[in-house]
Amino acid sequence: MSINDKLKNLLDEAKEQYFIDDYVSKASYEETLGLLISKFCKWDGNKIFKVSTSAFEDSNFHTFNEKFEELWEQE
Repeated sequence: MSINDKLKNLLDEAKEQYFIDDYVSKASYEETLGLLISKFCKWDGNKIFKVSTSAFEDSNFHTFNEKFEELWEQE
């Protein structure tokens, strides 16, 4: 089983655990991953920012990432 398949299974499990019954089928994987990242980082904005910038960097959004970092530093 690939890492992506394992992650999808984890996200499906998280949807069931963290969302109310009528929203489970509506919750996207992205929303669920965001929830897990927030929980994993213990709602620490700096850690969540690092995860975000790492994802943007890996996806080659370098120019956006520079602007995002500038904005974060202003906060």
